[in-house]
Amino acid sequence: MSKIEIKIKINIWPYVSTMLWTLLAACIFSGGIIYYAQYDVINNSSSNYNQKVLNEYIKNTVIEQNINLEMNYPDDYRIDMHLGYLYNVIKEFDKAEYYYKKAVAKAPINIYRPLYELAAFYIEQSRFDEAQEIIDEFPQVANPALIKYQSYLYRKKGDVYYDNQRYYYALKEYERARYYWLKLSRPGLKYIKSLNMRLSETAVLLADIAVNSNQVEEAVHFLQVAEKVNPKDFIVRYKLALMTANTDPELSYKYFSKLFKEYPTQVDYTAYYDLLLKLVELYELEGDYNKAKLYDFRAKSLLDYVYINLISVKDVSFKMTDKVLYKVGNKYKILLKCNIQNVSGMSIKDMKLEVIYKLGDTVIEKYTKILIDSTNRLLPNDSINDIRIIPKTLRSYTQSDIPNISAEVYLYKLPSKKLCVYNSKLFDAKTEVRQSKLGLDCQSYIEFFASQILNIGSTISSYKDSR
Repeated sequence: MSKIEIKIKINIWPYVSTMLWTLLAACIFSGGIIYYAQYDVINNSSSNYNQKVLNEYIKNTVIEQNINLEMNYPDDYRIDMHLGYLYNVIKEFDKAEYYYKKAVAKAPINIYRPLYELAAFYIEQSRFDEAQEIIDEFPQVANPALIKYQSYLYRKKGDVYYDNQRYYYALKEYERARYYWLKLSRPGLKYIKSLNMRLSETAVLLADIAVNSNQVEEAVHFLQVAEKVNPKDFIVRYKLALMTANTDPELSYKYFSKLFKEYPTQVDYTAYYDLLLKLVELYELEGDYNKAKLYDFRAKSLLDYVYINLISVKDVSFKMTDKVLYKVGNKYKILLKCNIQNVSGMSIKDMKLEVIYKLGDTVIEKYTKILIDSTNRLLPNDSINDIRIIPKTLRSYTQSDIPNISAEVYLYKLPSKKLCVYNSKLFDAKTEVRQSKLGLDCQSYIEFFASQILNIGSTISSYKDSR
């Protein structure tokens, strides 16, 4: 019987290929971790280590590692860009500029990141002309990355101008940054929101500077710039309402009428009332008596509306006079005391108080109280003192809960038009907790009812004397 030889040919290349690709992926992954870890160490270590020691570490270790990498990969622009960043961190700016320029020279066509980094470096150095020359080199094409680079650089210029108190130039740069960002088909809302906020803040600051220099038209212009990017901002629109009262009363009226509907407790209704009287006088002089009668009617209706429905920020002065935390067994009760004074020119009736207690962001209790009913008045300059706010519910708190207890205090005639007069945390970790077997001692209740009787009596007496 002949022997049969069987040869088996084994192809090992697929296994070798798989191992090589796996090894390459691991190297790339490890390199990426090292590369970004360097950024993380540099950006976060300055608060943990002495700056001098950190700089020595960057210079003698991190930079040396990257210089060795550059020698092994001389065509990789990213290494030079990173070296520019590292030298910038340790404030060796000549070398930083050298490596940023080297990265620009090595970068392939249509790769603009090194140009962006060099321009950003020039902006940080306040070398704005050199930065602008680079920005002008960017082609005006619908490339999302390129558009973002241009927007970021203009914003960075704006920030440097702002920090140097050159607010007019900052405003112009923020406007350019916004212009480029809005070219994107899908602009990021978070970035544009923060940019709009910075632009608006700068414009309002310039408006305030203009007002102090009696440049009313300039102030109005800057406020309108702020309104364009932040159209719902109460402060901007309210300042426009006040600023245009003399120069353009009709425009001022449009602002006041809208704001009074949206924020009735925050608008100074006397300024609104004075504007309406000014419009009455204006149209009477022009001979338009129908419009004069219309605005006269609106002025009277405004005062009636305020008297019946509204407590405004200019009507009352609120002062929290005492905050006490009582402990009953394993539970707690809060006692607040406050004073309220009528600082308006009118008497106040039908005023109520509401307190919302919170633990963190969670509402734990609401307390309401009638301060002045429809049969009484709080006359101008009169006050209600030692108002005691004593919630009915005993609650359990841990020691860590106590500093997180807060209260919001509202005054109102109509529940839909509440004026917030207090919003703050009540206690801190060192607050002394008072012990009481009865929760709140009887003396507190006696003083509470006595103070209410005295206040009502003095208010009725003042009202009788005023007739």
